Amino acid sequence: MLTSSSDPFFRKAENIENDFHILLHNKNLPIDFSPCRIDFCLVCVCLSGFAEVEVDLRSFHLEPNDILVLFPGQILALNEKSNDFSIANFSFSNLLIDEILFRFPTSFIEFLRESVKYHLPENEKNRMFSEYLNILQDKFFDKGNVCRGEIITNLLHNFYMDLYNKVIKTNDINFSQRKRKKEVQEEFFRLVKTHPENREVAFYAGKLCITPKYLSIITKESTGSSAKELIDKFAITELKLQLKSSSAQLKEIAAQLNYPCEAFLCKYFKKRTGITPSHFRNSSK
Repeated sequence: MLTSSSDPFFRKAENIENDFHILLHNKNLPIDFSPCRIDFCLVCVCLSGFAEVEVDLRSFHLEPNDILVLFPGQILALNEKSNDFSIANFSFSNLLIDEILFRFPTSFIEFLRESVKYHLPENEKNRMFSEYLNILQDKFFDKGNVCRGEIITNLLHNFYMDLYNKVIKTNDINFSQRKRKKEVQEEFFRLVKTHPENREVAFYAGKLCITPKYLSIITKESTGSSAKELIDKFAITELKLQLKSSSAQLKEIAAQLNYPCEAFLCKYFKKRTGITPSHFRNSSK
């Protein structure tokens, strides 16, 4: 006779609370603080009101029927929201990513990372709720269902398959031709996020085998900001993350992120934010 300790369906049903969360009416983004480097896959659908958010320093205006699709490692910040702002959202952990997204081309995942936000017609939003979100919530709370975890995983896989179908049909992505400038921009953002200790344009231009001037031309065309401005924005965001999520002393953070000294870090931070790191840390608490 199968028991909960021997049946994989039982085990996935028992553990699904650790790897999946859903809330169909939320007044806030599901992050502990802003900015926040998320460590899970996140899908949010705006139901009412509006919000101004940033994803990897790119600004987005959210209004009803907009959907955000985010991945682990992306930095999400909430800058402003209306009093009537509300969303439906679900998230799942790294442990489920391979199982849910394993068959999709990497270019599709890269496209989702780049695009971040989509607008859904009213009928498509309603269909998303009837075919996925409402059922996901029902199954999540159906704790007597021994196949609950498996059903949720399959529904999430189907959700992304449906999204993939929409992308292909609208020809939003060209799998055979990716423009060089877009590739350079993507790699630049990846490098800046993985090298928070380096704040020199020449360093990243060298990694990309282009000149600093050409790198700034590319970022200016696509984001409106120079390469140096984006590097500084990433650096300030990284400092904010460290100040909020760590109890390390300022001199330790300065050493970790390759600032000459604590005083230089404080001056750098205040020049770009208007407040000292200590004031920011205390106010965020």
